[in-house]
Amino acid sequence: MAYSQKAVNDFHRRRYYQIVANVPIEYKETIKAAAAERGVSVSRLVCDLLGRELGLDLTLDGVFPGAKKAEEP
Repeated sequence: MAYSQKAVNDFHRRRYYQIVANVPIEYKETIKAAAAERGVSVSRLVCDLLGRELGLDLTLDGVFPGAKKAEEP
């Protein structure tokens, strides 16, 4: 079942708090490299760091959408 973009946007607006962070442009590549090194997006990196610092679980059902799942032995 396909959802309209409006429905998706409404869902995100109701379910998530969107944060915009402004950092000096000279740190852009450093931040992107740090995220890539961990195999996550910049958004996931920010959520991980905020979660660790504030003791919050910023995941959905323990797994952030799009995150690489650990391989089971």
